[in-house]
Amino acid sequence: MAADTVILDLNDARLGLWRGPEQVLASPGYALLEGRNYAFGETARAQARLHPRQINHRFWSQMDTETLHPAFGPSRHSADLVHAHLMSMFEEAGRPEQWIVAASGSLQHDQLALLLGIIEQCPFTAVGLVDRAVAAVAASPAAEYNWYVELQLHQALVTGMRYEDGSLRRDRVVPIPGSGWLAVQDSLAKAIADAFIRQTRFDPRHQAATEQALYDQLPALLETLQSSPEQNLDLGGRRARVERSLLAEACENHYQRILRTAAGETGQVILGPTLASLPEIGIRLPQALKATPTAVSESISRNEAAITGAEGGLHFITSLPATAAAAATPAPEPEPIAPVQVEPIARGRCQIDIEGNSLTIRHLQGPATRVNGTVIGDSRPLEAGDLIETEDGSAWRLVEVRPDD
Repeated sequence: MAADTVILDLNDARLGLWRGPEQVLASPGYALLEGRNYAFGETARAQARLHPRQINHRFWSQMDTETLHPAFGPSRHSADLVHAHLMSMFEEAGRPEQWIVAASGSLQHDQLALLLGIIEQCPFTAVGLVDRAVAAVAASPAAEYNWYVELQLHQALVTGMRYEDGSLRRDRVVPIPGSGWLAVQDSLAKAIADAFIRQTRFDPRHQAATEQALYDQLPALLETLQSSPEQNLDLGGRRARVERSLLAEACENHYQRILRTAAGETGQVILGPTLASLPEIGIRLPQALKATPTAVSESISRNEAAITGAEGGLHFITSLPATAAAAATPAPEPEPIAPVQVEPIARGRCQIDIEGNSLTIRHLQGPATRVNGTVIGDSRPLEAGDLIETEDGSAWRLVEVRPDD
């Protein structure tokens, strides 16, 4: 890829510029109004809880030429904010001259046309336009049918594509409003605040500074909880223990909405990086693959000639050659769970019995045992992902372990 060519990866939750595998600039879709001027990206995001009335984070998802209500500085409409954001990125990235745009399939045809019109007013040129989900999956092992699931700021997006004749071809796009990164963050923040209240009697959401600090620390916290069941978090001079299982429960409604759309269908599910970072999502989708943060840019770099070489102007590319690893083999059937010895838990209050590949929990004595919030009675079968809780506050999550995972 030429030095003056960059890839604009247009997911407003992870929006940024790339040059091959290198991220040149991260600039999520936030705008901060400061007097008559704007700041964008991370600068704006870091002020979202401190100055919420000076923030706009809908201008990418609602890109149009309708008058802004309420007014937001000198911009007449969201298209003006998009233009200002692109110009800010252009300057911050060193004024690259050629841009390949990796756009979301959730953008309507008139929005794509408007975006290209906005870019025509900028001092750089759009030389390619490609569906970012197709690009991400083209860099991953693909099955006969594939679902790419990602989080945008205001919705989750499920993109279905078929493997045919060596290529991946998009054939459907299903938005899930209300389960985007902003809503997921709010669910996580509430669960963390509740943990602080229980342990320290301090609610970090009652002060703008500590609320902003909570949101700022979420990505690092989620990364740590990938490999640790709990982590201490410091906010406002207080410290609380945050458990991975607690945050997973907070996300459960979002997980279920996504599962109903993607996991109920046949084919391979591939998770975008933000969704893949959420706690215990792998338990809900145990066979899902995880796209790397560089998947989109690497795939576009590999297919740059095909994306930029279309005759007769720009075309929205929704089909790309799959990688050599993407042989058209369906996702494998689950391996059986290996038998394990399970000792009675919670000091004799309940016990898990194993017969073949089936697990059953039995109540033995003492206070009630709950599974997923429901008292079990004498016994009940268990499945991967079930949460077991006893009256003394002990809790366990049933995890399915597969060979070679």
